[in-house]
Parts: sequence; structure tokens; C-alpha cells
Amino acid sequence: MATTAATFGERAERRLHQRLAIGHAVWWIPSPKSRPRPSPAPRPRNVENIAQKLSFGAALKDLLQNFSFHCYGKLVEHGYRNHERFFWLIFHITALSVLIAFVWNTYKDETEVLVTTIYNPQYPVSEVDLPAVSVCSMNRISKRAVRYYAQQLSDKDHRHRNASFFYRELRAFGMYYGSEEYCDYQHVIGLQRFLDDKDTEPYELFFNTRRHLHNLTPNCSDMFVSCRLAGQAFDCMTQFRESLTNYGFCCTFNLRGRFFKPRPYSQRFFGADMGLTLTLKSDRNDNYYKMHKLVEGFANYPDPQSGGVSLRFVSSGRITQLPIIPRIIETVPEARHMSPQVRKCFFEDEIPHNFSQRYTFSKCISACRARSIFSLCGCLPFNIPMSFIPFAIGRVYCTLQHMECLQRYKFKWLNVITTREFMPGLEHELEDALYCPDCLASCSEIRYKVRGSMSLPLKGNFKPMTNSNYRNNNNSSSSFDANNSYSSHDSSELAVVRIYFAETHIQYFRQIIKNAWYEIFSTIGNICGIIAGFSLIGICELLFFLAKQLWHAYKAELKAELCQSQSQSQSQSKARSRTRIRANGRAKATQQQQQQSRREEQQQREQQQEHELELGVGANGAAHTAVIESTGVRANFKAH
Repeated sequence: MATTAATFGERAERRLHQRLAIGHAVWWIPSPKSRPRPSPAPRPRNVENIAQKLSFGAALKDLLQNFSFHCYGKLVEHGYRNHERFFWLIFHITALSVLIAFVWNTYKDETEVLVTTIYNPQYPVSEVDLPAVSVCSMNRISKRAVRYYAQQLSDKDHRHRNASFFYRELRAFGMYYGSEEYCDYQHVIGLQRFLDDKDTEPYELFFNTRRHLHNLTPNCSDMFVSCRLAGQAFDCMTQFRESLTNYGFCCTFNLRGRFFKPRPYSQRFFGADMGLTLTLKSDRNDNYYKMHKLVEGFANYPDPQSGGVSLRFVSSGRITQLPIIPRIIETVPEARHMSPQVRKCFFEDEIPHNFSQRYTFSKCISACRARSIFSLCGCLPFNIPMSFIPFAIGRVYCTLQHMECLQRYKFKWLNVITTREFMPGLEHELEDALYCPDCLASCSEIRYKVRGSMSLPLKGNFKPMTNSNYRNNNNSSSSFDANNSYSSHDSSELAVVRIYFAETHIQYFRQIIKNAWYEIFSTIGNICGIIAGFSLIGICELLFFLAKQLWHAYKAELKAELCQSQSQSQSQSKARSRTRIRANGRAKATQQQQQQSRREEQQQREQQQEHELELGVGANGAAHTAVIESTGVRANFKAH
């Protein structure tokens, strides 16, 4: 009984030892020094012993028992029942599913390499660039200029049509500004043929639409009465420059960013009285084609359809206040090391060869539209800069004969997309829209937003500035006084516009790199370690196991192919040897048959000769006998 009890105790101890020692590492073996070191096994010497390795199931079991990942050894550990192993299997599958979901979400978040943060929520507005302001008269064509031009055309007409006829015909020029009043394209083409024939200079290869529309546009000096900036009056004609916009020729202030340089705090342009104040006048007697006021960044091409431009209409007899709220967005210089497709934006100096001064998203869209117009209609509208079209010098400006083509594709050029994304119900719109994939957002820019423009009646709410008020501050000439005096004008013909910053401090945003590579690596490592207990060592073990199994499978496949090729070569050699034996047997049999036939032929010839000799002996018997008796030696010889 004592022996039996000892035997049960030893078995229980061994069973407990088997459950605890789940691995073969040193720290799982109790008192490793006391255990005798096993003698090294003899190294295999032939291929048969090398091929005797662990099966895949046994190798996988050994991997799970010695894996650095947590709790994977419980799937194959001795002493666990099936329902316990099933529990651990479900637990590991759930952990891996959660891990994959977290890693996938992390990967999707990391596709956005730049993140926008508030760099300075109280950035002083005195450090912000003043936007460019373009003033365009709603009367795009001057009546006085049209009458003068009609008289010139009448003098050149060989049919002697009067100036009133051409005055009426020139209303078709409203089509250059988007008017759809004239739809008789055949009649318009007839007028254009006359202009091409009679109104083209000798040095011009085509009708210069830009030159003629520039002459028909009202002058800037006819629109301004007075101008003030930060409470100080200035000469409007010295600061406003005639420039090309989407609405033709307009008068632009701060065209090249002159007022974006550092300035004192007193000139921060905050408040209605400290901003840009313009007094405009309209001559109703000069209206021929009426169709404005634009606020845009100083580096943009003024095109509201391309973004970056705020459009506001100003009415006569009223004071219009336009408070502006700028927002600064800047991208850190470290992002220049990324490709534009990764960071999804362009810096202003990256592609200066395509744009006159600096890159903006608005310029890129306008250039893309210009290339499409030139490709589809074969001309360039007069209000688009030549710099938008490569090698555009000497190209044809769009004339009246191109208006039908321009109207046909108007929907395409008004709808621009930069990325193609499937949207149900908008398949035809996406197909017909203008696709500009090369236009990316600007990495660093100032965005100006007009916040709630307000309009008040001019009468009784505005105290006009007299010339004496200005002369108290500055010495001016008579021409300057004329531009800044409106005491003799009717208030119904005047319009006062005040453009100013609405806040003393603005928000400064900065786009920074979201995560460096080591941050992404540490994030994924933390997720893997917390959820599934993964580690870099365990991943290396798993990769080594997979590589080893693939190597063994590859070697087994090579060995199988080698054995197959050897068996095929042996079978082929055996077949060749059998064929050779059969061929030798057939050749030997043929040779024996030939020898047998030769022997038979020779026997037949010998028998025939013996028969002939026997016949010859019977006929000459007597003669032979006589010869034998007379000469015995000779007869013996013949008989022989």
C-alpha cells in the first residue's frame, strides 16, 4: 500500500511538473543545473536522416509552447480540457479582430499627413496683409466711347452706313461679358467679318478684342471722387491701377501687395473710419451696357468662379460697409520634403513658371479653365491673362464668331472638380464638369471673408470731406482736389464704400505634420501590446517560423521534383535499353537469317555441281578408261 501511494504521488508530481513546464526555456525548468545535460545527438550523415524532421503540426505546437506572445501556449498545453482550449481560442480570435480594427482605423487616420491646429488665437491684425480691392463699374461699356467708335466704323464702311447703325450693332459686344440677349449668331458673325476686314491694324493678324474693349471701358478717373486709408486721404489715381479681371478691365488697389509690409499699430485698418474708404460716382448718362466691387487676396487673379474672391454689389446713394475677417493658414516648412500629392497642397513658389507671381488655387483653376477654352474653341477670352496658356503669344482672342462655342460649353466651365468621387444622382454632372486634377490647395495663404455687409442711406449719415479738410493735412494739386471733392455732386449719384478689418485679433492656423514615422510605430506597437500582447521579438519568432516552414516546404518540393525527374530519367533509360535490346535482337535475327540463306544457297550450288559432275562422268566413261590404261598417272589425277 505504501508503494502504491508513493507511485500515485510521483505521478501527481510529474503531472504538475508537466503543467508548469510549458516551455523548454531555462526559466521554466526547475533547478536546471541539477539536471544532467543530455549528450549531443549524432549528426545525420545521409539524406534520409535529414529528411526526418518535425511535421508542421508538431512544429506549430512547439512554436505555441515557446511563443513570446502571451497565453498562446494554453491552446496546446497538457492538462487543459477541450472547453478550456476553446475558450482561449475564442479569446485570441476576439483580441486579433479588435487589434485589426484598431490598426486599420489608425492607418486610415495616418493617411492625412497634415493636421490643422490653432497656432495663435490672438494674432494681431496689424500684422495681416491688406487685401487687394478691385472696383468695377456696372456699366462695362461707355456710351461716349461707343459713339466715337461707331463713327470710326462708319467712316471705314464702303457701304456708307451711318454711325447710328453701328451704335446699335455694337450692343452685341455685351456678349463678351456673358450677356445672352443676342442669340442671332449669323447676324453677329456678319458684324465680326466687317470688323476683321475694316478694323484691324496692319501689324495685327486678327481682330484684337482686348484692345478694343479696353478702349470702350469707362476710365478709372470717372469713377472715383475721394479715397482715404487709415484716416488719411490719398490720390486715387496713384494707388489704383487698371488691371484685368474676370469682368474685364477694372481699377485695383494694392495690386502687387504694396500694403502688406509691416506697418505701425495706428495703421492696423481696424474700424470703419480706419480702413479703406472710397467715394464713387456713377454717370447715368454714360451707361451703355450695365452689368462692382471685388475683394480678393492680392496674389489672386480676380475670378469669383475660381474661389479666393468675394463679390459685393454697391448701390448709389448708400453707404456700404464691408467688414473683413482674415484667417491665416500656414504650413510648416518641414512639409516641403513630402510630395504635393501626399500633403495635398502647393507652396506658392513651387511652380512659378505656370503663374506670373505665385501659385494660388484660384489661379490654377482659372488657368485650367483657360486651357479648356482654348482647346475646345480655339481662342482665348480677352479677360484671361496670356500667362495662363503656354506659348500663347500671338494667339487669337475670342471674337463674336466664337460666342456660340463659348455658350455651348458654359456649363462645363462653371462646374469645376479636382477629384472624381462617385456621388449617386450626379453621374452626368461629373462627366460634363471640368476636371482639374493638378490644382491643389495652397499650403500657406490668407483667406478674407466679408462678414455681413451693411448698407445705410447716404443722405444725413455721411459728412462729406471738403478740400479744405484735406489741405489742412497735405499739400495737393488742383487735379488731386478734383478727385477728392464731391461737394458739387448729387448724393444719389454717389456711393461710399468702407472696407476694414472687423477684429483686432484673428486666428492663426498652422498645418503641421501629424505624426513622424517613430510616432506611428509606437502607436501601433502600443495597440498591439495592450490588446494582444504582441511584441517585436514575438513577431520575429513568428516570421522565422513561417520562413522556416516555407523553406522546408520548398526543399520538399525540390526533392519531390528531383525524385520525379530521376524516376522519369530511369524509366526513360530503361525504355531506351529495352528498345536497344529489341533492336539488337532484331538485327541479330536478321543476320542469322541472312547467314542461313547464304548457307542454303551454297549447299544448293554444291549439289548442282555434284550433279553436273555425275552426268559428265557417265557420258565419257570409255574415253576415261582408255586414258587410264595408257597413262596411269594422269588417269589417276583426272579421276581424283
